[in-house]
Amino acid sequence: MSEQQQHDDGPIQPTRRQRLKPFEYLAFAAVAGAFVGLVILLSVRDVVLALVFGGVGFIGTLLITATLMLAIKPKGRSAADLDKREGFER
Repeated sequence: MSEQQQHDDGPIQPTRRQRLKPFEYLAFAAVAGAFVGLVILLSVRDVVLALVFGGVGFIGTLLITATLMLAIKPKGRSAADLDKREGFER
């Protein structure tokens, strides 16, 4: 019995990996923002400036990461194949 037939009685539930993927991006951006903030704090010793640069680093990293993830497609796979493989299409 195929996986599609097993899920005909209701909506397909995303896997744990699919649910945690946005948090991976947020965690990566938070680490990058904290690093930028720490470097600024240790350089100029101004907490407000460090918070501002840390926030800018967080937002910039998040935007760049999200844009790259939208632009990158795994080699040899079409969007329909990826949707079927990850369980987004019925």
